[in-house]
Amino acid sequence: MIIWDQFVYAIEWGLARTAEITGSAGVAIILFTILIKTLLLPLTIKSVRSTKAMQELQPKIRELQKKYGQDRQRLSAEMMKLYQEHGINPMSGCLPMLLQIPVFFGLYFAIRNLSMSQVGAWAHGFLWVPDLAQPDPLRILPILAGVFQFIQTRMTRPAGMRRFEDPQQQMMYSMMLFMPAMVVLFGWNFAAGPVLYWVVSALYSVVQQWLITGWGAMRDWLPFLPELPEHRRLGYVDPKKRVNNKGNRGGLLNRLLQQAQAQAQQGAPAAGEPNRSDRTSTGVSAPAEQPPLDPAALVPRRSRSRGKRPS
Repeated sequence: MIIWDQFVYAIEWGLARTAEITGSAGVAIILFTILIKTLLLPLTIKSVRSTKAMQELQPKIRELQKKYGQDRQRLSAEMMKLYQEHGINPMSGCLPMLLQIPVFFGLYFAIRNLSMSQVGAWAHGFLWVPDLAQPDPLRILPILAGVFQFIQTRMTRPAGMRRFEDPQQQMMYSMMLFMPAMVVLFGWNFAAGPVLYWVVSALYSVVQQWLITGWGAMRDWLPFLPELPEHRRLGYVDPKKRVNNKGNRGGLLNRLLQQAQAQAQQGAPAAGEPNRSDRTSTGVSAPAEQPPLDPAALVPRRSRSRGKRPS
């Protein structure tokens, strides 16, 4: 694909220019990874904050599910209303992940191509790695990537919580716990250049998770870890301001809320219309009253004609 090739080439050009300035391919990978993660930081803050807020709303969501479990339209409307009241956009968590997928693969191919080209700074090693185009001989980089990935995953769960009450969140968390092992397995025989990107990206994610939500469940194992006050964390919004501005929020969430409320109202009977309670217990509507029959209409036509005499 031409667009994809141009995207990878742009990343290669940026990495090559950075390596020329710093004189080290490893430093170029580190700086470029930090740049990409920093550009995505505003979206990541919204995503992490939204995920944490949705975790805090799980008890109220379960109450709505018990109350409107059979009425899916009403349940959707009430859930959207609950999200709007607390200033939460459930769609905000998808965009950062979607944006990082092409960036990750683009960086991987760019680093692999430059490492295999052996041109300029890319012909030299980095730290204990003699060749960034070959696997780490000591396998330290894939192990570090797996460790940082595990720490970041552990931090996403609140402290003191053994399991998520929501089965879907628990299943997602269990799947995320397999990611560190997958990173180690895939990175074991990968070129050291892309694995170095994984290490820096995972370490950056640990730092940004701490700045946004704190250590989370890591404090269950290491209670001495320091925490930032809530008002000093990245993306902090005063709850009073968030609630006061709930009516000014537009966009997709408001449109979904209006659509859900309209669908819920369409399901309710209009005034003056008969509802289902007017029906009989058998589920069949009561028959309408019929006008009284004319007795003469019951007499056959032939018998009436016999009763007449010819004039």
